Amino acid sequence: MIKYCISIVSFLILISCGGKDEAIFRDATPTKTGISFVNTLTETDDLNILDYLYFYNGGGVAVGDINNDGLPDIYFSGNQVKNKLFLNKGNLKFEDITEKAKVAGNSSWNTGAVMGDVNGDGYLDIYVCAVVGINGFVGFNELYINNGDQTFTESAAKYGLDFDTFSSSAAFLDFDLDGDLDIYLLNHAIHTQESFGKSSLRYKRNYQTGDVLLRNDGNTFVDVSEEAGVFGGINGYGLGIAVSDFNQDGYPDIFVGNDFHEDDYYYLNNGDGTFTESGRDYFGHTSRFSMGNDVADINHDGWPDMISLDMLAEDEAVLKSSEGDDDIQIQKLRIQQYGYNYQFTRNMLYVNQQNTPYLETALLSGVASTDWSWSALFADYNQDGEQDLFISNGIPKRPNNLDFIKFASSDKIQVKISKTKLVDQDALNLMPNGEVHNYIFKGNKNLNFEDKSGLWISNDNTVSGATAIGDLDNDGDIDLVVNNLNSTAFVYENTIDKKANYLKIKFNYEKPNSFGIGAKAILYNNGKMQYKELYTVRGFQASSEPIIHFGLGDNKKVDSLKIIWPNRTYQTVKNIEINQTITVSPDKAKLFNYNTLKSSSKPLFNKVEDNLGINFTHKEDNYIDFNRQKLIPYQVSDRGPATAIGDLNNDGLDDIFFGGSKHTASRVYLNSNENFSETEIEAFKNEDTKEDVVALIADFNNDKKNDVFIGSGGADFYNKMTPLLDSYFIQKDSSFVASSLPDYFENASVAITNNFDKDGDLDVFIGNNAVSNDFGNIPNSYILKNDAGKFSLVENESLQQAGMITDAIWDDFNNDGETDLIVVGEWMSPKFFKNENGKLIEEKVCNEELNGLWQSIVAFDIDNDGDKDYLLGNWGTNTKFKASEKFPMKMYYSDFDMNGSTETIVCTEKNGKYYPLLNFDDLSAQIVSIKKKFLSYQDFAGKPIESVFDKKALNKASVLLVHELHSGYLKNDNNKFSFVPFKNELQVSPITSFLRYDFEQDGKEEVLAAGNYFGVTPFHGRFDSFPGALIKSEEDIILGNKLGLKLSGFSARHLNIITHNDKTYLLVTINNDSAQVYELPN
Repeated sequence: MIKYCISIVSFLILISCGGKDEAIFRDATPTKTGISFVNTLTETDDLNILDYLYFYNGGGVAVGDINNDGLPDIYFSGNQVKNKLFLNKGNLKFEDITEKAKVAGNSSWNTGAVMGDVNGDGYLDIYVCAVVGINGFVGFNELYINNGDQTFTESAAKYGLDFDTFSSSAAFLDFDLDGDLDIYLLNHAIHTQESFGKSSLRYKRNYQTGDVLLRNDGNTFVDVSEEAGVFGGINGYGLGIAVSDFNQDGYPDIFVGNDFHEDDYYYLNNGDGTFTESGRDYFGHTSRFSMGNDVADINHDGWPDMISLDMLAEDEAVLKSSEGDDDIQIQKLRIQQYGYNYQFTRNMLYVNQQNTPYLETALLSGVASTDWSWSALFADYNQDGEQDLFISNGIPKRPNNLDFIKFASSDKIQVKISKTKLVDQDALNLMPNGEVHNYIFKGNKNLNFEDKSGLWISNDNTVSGATAIGDLDNDGDIDLVVNNLNSTAFVYENTIDKKANYLKIKFNYEKPNSFGIGAKAILYNNGKMQYKELYTVRGFQASSEPIIHFGLGDNKKVDSLKIIWPNRTYQTVKNIEINQTITVSPDKAKLFNYNTLKSSSKPLFNKVEDNLGINFTHKEDNYIDFNRQKLIPYQVSDRGPATAIGDLNNDGLDDIFFGGSKHTASRVYLNSNENFSETEIEAFKNEDTKEDVVALIADFNNDKKNDVFIGSGGADFYNKMTPLLDSYFIQKDSSFVASSLPDYFENASVAITNNFDKDGDLDVFIGNNAVSNDFGNIPNSYILKNDAGKFSLVENESLQQAGMITDAIWDDFNNDGETDLIVVGEWMSPKFFKNENGKLIEEKVCNEELNGLWQSIVAFDIDNDGDKDYLLGNWGTNTKFKASEKFPMKMYYSDFDMNGSTETIVCTEKNGKYYPLLNFDDLSAQIVSIKKKFLSYQDFAGKPIESVFDKKALNKASVLLVHELHSGYLKNDNNKFSFVPFKNELQVSPITSFLRYDFEQDGKEEVLAAGNYFGVTPFHGRFDSFPGALIKSEEDIILGNKLGLKLSGFSARHLNIITHNDKTYLLVTINNDSAQVYELPN
């Protein structure tokens, strides 16, 4: 897959018994194996990467036993070389039988190669894809029918499979469950004027580029794409395909990874021969340049998870010299005007959430950046019972290099390119070498993967593409075969042998699907489930051996094995010996109940469709913080809206106040016996210039009528602009009257009440988050002392300059009977202020360095030991931010360009050095001197912060730190606190709100957590997949999607309990979207 200037211009294993890491794979050399296939590419003036953007995609590879002797054989397809078939002779010895088998191929340019039993005779056939009709490429997709004697007959035309299109690969599946194998043909577009445009292009079918769904009607395949709901547009750049029963209803579904601007496709099988494309319902964002993909159950819940590959580099020099994500304005154009979904340039790891939106965890799982990645293959390579991951990598030249793009995008060069070949060689020479090592990751628990590249496999830099797996030497472990460009194909021989136990399964299913494609196996041992599904087309342009393999570690037995057949029946096998290959045939199979795979959690929250009349929708204004301060790490203007609950009309019922955004007035909903109804309060309408971030409803003047306090912010207004002043309204008679507050001009983030000085009226702590147009400067936060409804500021310097505060609570943390104050915020640690006779004095209660990007706090005894712990919502670890106590994230704050305005430079550590997170274009757009210092992207790339700015400039800067990004809790041990992170499912997004309540109505309180956040540039992606969580104890945390909440894809700001007609409800206030109401058990 190639990304070069046209797209820019056009679309403005083993832990051994001793616990020591050992090499798991050894390179089986051609001398040993006899496999000498080399996919040699020859570039010419008329055919190179500038002429065909997929010139470097490589050929295919298929592994399968073509002669049914029990030994898997290997077929390679080549681009400019003939295809080859190698017969397995045993002991990793292979014989080239291409000429005898008559499978060398006749097309100019072959791509994917896959094996499947097309005619149902029990022998594997070979289907080879080709690119035809461009660059002089001739031929067609070829189907080699196995004659059963190590020879094949080309029969594509006979079966209706002789497509002369731009084919990438094909996948075998029985989508209609009629017993035979159908085919999904994956095609790809090329860049033309027609391929760029709105997403609706996908609905107009194009023969050469559109994908094709082919139903097997016995002797021929019939195109049913249109009637089945499969897209076939000229903008479909299909490179990766995965088949799996993603929603566990017994019917195979399809995921298609599309390169460039087109969205990935997620086809859910309706069970009637049709599919519904449902990508946006399940994926908040996807890979931008989607390549290969693969499916496996990585968390032992019996549901298929998936990885989609992209091309984000790990190496700093490559990263900073390569094209990255869109500018934020271009992304808005793609989304709002062209109709595409959110896409970001990195690998994505999707964790299945059982018919609700996926968690996306690649960054926190450690698999987001593996460079120019083609194929991903999950397998238990070290046989410890966890899924590991192999990723093939490399490209001969990098067409996404920014110096090349700059050269090729100039008007002068564009004219030359269109008229002559003279600049081709200059352009090619500007593309740097892209050979990199392949990656392999050890799968661990808690969604973590550990990079074992260079340990489990050799660390040689290559250009590796299509990859397949199989047990090539029949020793029980999984080997790898890789089709390389311009070098001999790799055979990685797995040497785990008997160091860990295994079970290997083959199927003898009913003809014509005798290999059991689509069968599932669930293995149980020692209380742990392993789930596998047999689809051979995996990774990229490849198919693997049709087996299922389970690693068992040191387990000596299998408790039971459940086989679910493609016809939705099942049988259970017991008393199975380990370390063997078993063949399973249908035997007294019964209908399988797929509900048994679903979560046992019962819905606790029932969404109220009419929202009790609360039709509030928050709408952010169009202000973008990055337009004013280009280098800030995230926005601060999108922290609203305010929400407050209380009786506003003195009828004893709780009403609702929703704050407004800039130039949009706040809204009030009054409670009644029928429903909530909106009413206008004149005093609030006059405040519509302000951005209401927090609000309080309370009786501040002790007249037994509730008043309203509103904290303003939004970061748009600055200095001493009036809209930065907070507001205070006293209720008189049946109306509200504005009352005065001390003048302080801040961006509010939290307001909480407490009679901290015990004088009988409610005082207010108002915490502020940032200084407008001066991010990194510490705002002032205050105690507002209440004297009979009149507020004054309390002098307290340490609290006033506590930090960039986001949340706070009043709570007696030291059990002395006094209510203390605890504040959390960004670029700071949680701070505890002890109340000593009405004076708040900071007290250190933690010995750890805990500066974080803290968002929320609540008191809760999570360990049930009788004292209060404190739950803390942080940024999470599914982020490009990186922080630890040893290597904290740093933010340099200074006027670097000496123009009177400050800048912030965020740096993270890599290999012991600190690098700016942002790239050359971002930094130099704000600090022009960088352009003078570095004359090219290559000059800048790979430079640590000390090489970007001189020592004097860095010493002059203030440095703010972050040590901890995990959300978690401060565990209380005799009033000394230590931090404990939550499990990884709670680290996918910032947690912005907590609510403590007895949700289950069992006499015990739980805490509901919610979050997600979108105020970052495309470089950071989008924190959208947290579904909320109900926290009951340290070990009992249930994700909200299992309890009926629909919070994925929404940025929740506030959680509140409301009552209506003696029933209790949960109110969720969402930034830039509609509020949600859920009924609770009553």
